[in-house]
Amino acid sequence: MSTSGIYGLSGSGIDVDSMVKVGMLTKQNQYDKMYKKQVKNEWLKEAYADVYSQLNTFTNSTMSKYKMSYTTNAMSATSGNSAVATAVANSDAVAMSHTVSVTQTASNAYMLTDGTITRANTDTTSPSDTTSGKTASIKLKDVLFSSTEQADLKSKLEAGTLNASDTAISFTIADGTGAEHTSATVSFTYEDILNSDETLNDLVSKVNAAGVNVTASYDSTNDALSLYQKEGGKDNKITLTVANDASSSVDDYSRTLLNNLNLAAVTTTSKDGTATSSLSSKLTLSETSDTIEAAGTNAEAVIDGRSYSSSSNKISAANVTYTLTSIGTTTMSVSQDTDKIVENVKQFVEDYNKMLDSLNSKYNEKQYSDYGVLTKSQEDAMTSDQVTKWNEKAKSGLLYHNQTIAKIRSAMREALYTPVESVDSSYNSMMAIGIESTTDQGHVTLDENKLKKALAADPDCVYQIFASSGDKTVTKADGTTTTETDYDKEGVINRLYDKLNDSLSTIKDYAGTSSSTSDSSTLGTLIQNLQTKMSDFKVKMDAYEELLYKKYDAMETAIAKLSAQYNYVSGR
Repeated sequence: MSTSGIYGLSGSGIDVDSMVKVGMLTKQNQYDKMYKKQVKNEWLKEAYADVYSQLNTFTNSTMSKYKMSYTTNAMSATSGNSAVATAVANSDAVAMSHTVSVTQTASNAYMLTDGTITRANTDTTSPSDTTSGKTASIKLKDVLFSSTEQADLKSKLEAGTLNASDTAISFTIADGTGAEHTSATVSFTYEDILNSDETLNDLVSKVNAAGVNVTASYDSTNDALSLYQKEGGKDNKITLTVANDASSSVDDYSRTLLNNLNLAAVTTTSKDGTATSSLSSKLTLSETSDTIEAAGTNAEAVIDGRSYSSSSNKISAANVTYTLTSIGTTTMSVSQDTDKIVENVKQFVEDYNKMLDSLNSKYNEKQYSDYGVLTKSQEDAMTSDQVTKWNEKAKSGLLYHNQTIAKIRSAMREALYTPVESVDSSYNSMMAIGIESTTDQGHVTLDENKLKKALAADPDCVYQIFASSGDKTVTKADGTTTTETDYDKEGVINRLYDKLNDSLSTIKDYAGTSSSTSDSSTLGTLIQNLQTKMSDFKVKMDAYEELLYKKYDAMETAIAKLSAQYNYVSGR
């Protein structure tokens, strides 16, 4: 507080600042009391936010996987000959055997240079030397033109009888036929070929950037170009087309380029686990044939007497997904994956205990009654490390024996131990399948042998105990029907989901979900009201302090005046 005054002129020796400080003591205590309440509620809000975050993750993320049949009713498939086919069974698959006869596996369309790439310029027999900024590769002009033709064309460019920007070669590349497939044009100008020395690597780049589902590459070591369709199946192709115009040099040059690549279709077959690849005869363009093409093959198989065809080597039937690897016959045995179910139930026990232990630690956390909220002046008199250690103890036990935490713990334990009436066997509770409490805090353990015994007797018991919906249809007085949930018939995970989401709603209403006070929660509103009250009170404190200074200012002035009169009268 800065106030003008003439303190000390009277020689009274009064310490005005100390007098004002004493006069402000009551109001400062009132302000500190509000401040401590505000901070305590902010800490409490943060503590609730931490509980909300953990509980929300546990309820709506961690627990959700235990509703799924693939977790609590896992199935496995075993192949009699994995060289022919393997399989993955989902949780709805029936425990039985399936016969699988593979007559053809799927393949991708594939073109590859048969031998080496032909060069019209016979003076060039290996990849051209590296040119400025380019990787060593065959120059397109050497594939297309002899050295004499190159010199002749360059002369025409220099004379202006041939335009450098005109298209020299152009062809269409497509990844199949029909509306679902795409095509694009690949072209080069005379400038590209004769002056810029574009190479087969540039051709590869243009094909890969064309937006079709085909990948091109050039192998300079073996002097071979390849084109590979990314999708398998007979409808996914590689098609290269040149416009059929006998009078066009563009078509002639384009035809020459594609023919000199010496492309052939690659066919791969696999039998008894051994793959064999072969090349077709060279794919050649002529004046009467403007297209070369390679197509993939569909997988063909007979499963349990029914024929299936697929563009990939995966075929799904009766909730089993088969992966075909070669021609042949095998038997696929589907059975419950007991080990996987046990593993998942063990994980559930760990997740449940982790959440419950966290709640227990907050519920039983020690309180330190001698450690309260520090005021600003108290913090200023301490080191940063001292403040941190003090606040650790002051925040401890904020949720000690908290009733909301108590209700959540009780709901979790009740959901776990109440038998599930919808289970149609004696294995209708967590205890029946080996999950039991070992402490008075609700911590549980799993008896794996007991669980395996239950699964052997009733393979569906774990899934039913965990995930039964408990829904029932109720007829109202007016004759209409509605769906309600019967807690006793509801599975453990759905019980936890329902009860804990109710608790999350309660926490959200009371404390919000974060430290923010602008969430309309009870605590958020209380903190905002305290902040407003403190702000208003601070204004009043400043005014009162100003008043005290003025009061002592007036007193000092009066004393100084009396002192002057006395000195005058006494002749001093």
